[in-house]
Amino acid sequence: MDSQRRFDVIARDMAQSAPGVSLLLLDCDLRIRAASVAYERVTLREPGELPGQLLFDAFPDNPRDPQANGTANLAASLETVMRDLRPHQMRIQRYDVPDPVAPDQFVPQVWSPTNTPLVDHGELVGVAHCVEEISESGQMLAEMTRAAGQGASWTPTEVLHTLEAIKTVESARHHERLQALVAENEQLRRAVETRDVIGQAKGMLMERFDIDAGAAFELLVKLSQDTNARVEQISLKLVELDHPPS
Repeated sequence: MDSQRRFDVIARDMAQSAPGVSLLLLDCDLRIRAASVAYERVTLREPGELPGQLLFDAFPDNPRDPQANGTANLAASLETVMRDLRPHQMRIQRYDVPDPVAPDQFVPQVWSPTNTPLVDHGELVGVAHCVEEISESGQMLAEMTRAAGQGASWTPTEVLHTLEAIKTVESARHHERLQALVAENEQLRRAVETRDVIGQAKGMLMERFDIDAGAAFELLVKLSQDTNARVEQISLKLVELDHPPS
């Protein structure tokens, strides 16, 4: 079996056993051979963009961050995994990713990574790099507490550096939720206005033609079909004809 086909088989098997996992498959030269949809999503990459790239070409350190150590720590973990042929769970790691919409900019990110050797028929073929995105300060502190119980430690500078990224992520998420709420409220407002206008138009038709509400709505629908305009547009026209805006 050729090399890439071997990785394709491994990726398919892992996707079936652990769907939704953010997973990257690397060969022994640290070239990306496969990336899960979830991994592409959390690292802001287009589908199919990563395979074929060298890991640290695709994900370099943020040159604007003098404390960036993601590549060094990840490289050390991958080397340990390939040497000892045992999984290695890294401690929580700040590792910013390139911003796809702003060249030379990076998006702050924090991860809980695990690296596992890929052994096929007794031969080491690469490493499975799996990450969990850490996006909340409570989640970050829980992960740090768990790792501290296993002997890990952080300097105050490292904690603040990581917390800074979390706060940026939380702020962005809050802004997104706020925008979604504004959009939802606007959609609801328009829906209420549309319902009111249709109600007014139905009332006018009921009064003028002495018909019930169902027949009035059917008439609006027929007018909509005949004129290729939405029911709310027809209703608004009728209301404006009866009550011209000042």
